[in-house]
This record gives sequence, structure tokens and C-alpha cells, in this order.
Amino acid sequence: MAIASDFNRSLSGIFSNPVFKDIARSGQSTYVLEKLKKYNQQLSIEPGMRVKSLIENAYGYLGKNYRNEYLYKNTILNNVLLGRHSVRTATLLNELKIGNSIADIVIINGTSTVYEIKTELDTPDKLFKQLDDYKKAFSKIYIVTHHSLSHKYASLLDGTSVGVLSLSGRFNLTEEKEAVIDQSLLNNETMLKMLRKEEYSAVVRALAGTVPAVPNIRFFTECAKVVNQFSAEEVHHQMLSLLRKRIPDETNLLESKELPKELKHICLCINPSKQGYNNLFSFLDQNL
Repeated sequence: MAIASDFNRSLSGIFSNPVFKDIARSGQSTYVLEKLKKYNQQLSIEPGMRVKSLIENAYGYLGKNYRNEYLYKNTILNNVLLGRHSVRTATLLNELKIGNSIADIVIINGTSTVYEIKTELDTPDKLFKQLDDYKKAFSKIYIVTHHSLSHKYASLLDGTSVGVLSLSGRFNLTEEKEAVIDQSLLNNETMLKMLRKEEYSAVVRALAGTVPAVPNIRFFTECAKVVNQFSAEEVHHQMLSLLRKRIPDETNLLESKELPKELKHICLCINPSKQGYNNLFSFLDQNL
């Protein structure tokens, strides 16, 4: 069972977007170095070890003792996006607002799959409300949880189209319940609201040939009226083609073996420039 001690929470603070955004900008992080030195006994630090190795040790420690949401997200990226697909054939979207819910991860390739994370620190209280929202925009849904909870969620979701993936202590994902494609509840307006203005404008233009010539204050409302003349499957197809284009700038560096797998999801989120990656690699290569 993951233990939410002050130490675990403190150590997990290393794996945050703001911390690594600063490293990508400056090539340094006093914050990370001090954390690693402070916890040298727990992380089995030896003289001359590189920061990269210590980051790997910290991640492994958290995997055994404090499986927070970042570890789940990063495992999905490594095992699904990069393990089964690639950033050239699929797009991973992080914390995407859908209706009144926020999906932890959505992967777009030939279809669309939501991955909703339920750690050992979570409860299923809001689960069915979240699922109702997700079904309005995407075809497949998986709950991703720790292997000790997977049977509980599989039982809870028995008879539904929602699948369950379990996370092992070795960061493997196992399918406990298969997700079934279900587009019966797709909702045009929900899908449109997920998109940026230029994206939903492109959807309307692709379907109707033109966009409404109205003031900005009425633009979305008129666009919604247009798309409601088309089937939800048609709108869904157009939405996916737009979301698929949200890819990171330096895709080859995200997949680089030089970048530790422990930091892949952070780099996807902060989307460093080529120089940013060079600064990060330089920081990881130094000795503590």
C-alpha cells in the first residue's frame, strides 16, 4: 500500500512540471540537488553517482512506497504511447476538460481512449459522473489502478463498456477488463467545447464548407447549431483529426534513449525546445 508520509510527498515534489521547466531553462536545480542529498540514505546514493541515476532511484523508491498520479501517467505514456504506438502515430493529451470532468490522459490514434487514474489514495465516489462525461466525447475508457484494487473496479464496472488496467510494482500494465468501443452517447456540443476556437472553426468548415459570419459573442453558439446538423460520428472523426495535431515540438528527443523513461511525461507536458533538452541532459549528466 502506498504510504503518504511527509518524506514520500517531499520526495515526489522532484517530479513536477515547474521544477523541470526551470531545469530546461537554466540547466540547473538547487532544489533537486538538495532533495537528493537530503535523502541520500533512502536513495542509496554513492560517491560519483550521476544525477540521472539518482532520479531513477527516487522514481523506483516512489514506485514501491508512494504510487502517486505522476507514476501512473508516466507509465501510461511509456507503456501505451511509446510502447504500442509512437509520438508520430498517436497523440497523448494530459488533463483534458470534458464536460464537468477532467480526463487524466487521452490517447488519440485511430480511435480515442480515455485513461482515468484511480490511485490507492483515491475513492470511486465521482467515478460514474466522470464516465458519463467521458462517454460524450470518446469511444473507449479505461480505469487505471493498482493491482490490489483492480478486481474491485472490475466488479464495480461489470456489465459496462469501461475497461480496467492494473499497475504492477514493476510499472507494467495488465488488462483486467477489456474496454469496448461505445459511441452511442457521443454529444456534438460536448466535443466542440473541448476544442480551441481555431480547432472547432476547422471542424465546422470541414463539415459545412464555411463558418458562421457572426460576432464573436455568438460565434460558438452558431457553430454548435451547424454541427448539430451532422451525426455525432462525423463530428467525432473531425474532432480527432484536430486533436491528433497537438503533438510536442521535439518528438525525436522525447523518444530519445538519452532521456530517462522516468521523465518522459514531464517532458511531454513542458515541451522543451532543443536547447531545453540539451540543458536537461547536461543537468542529468553531472555528478552529485
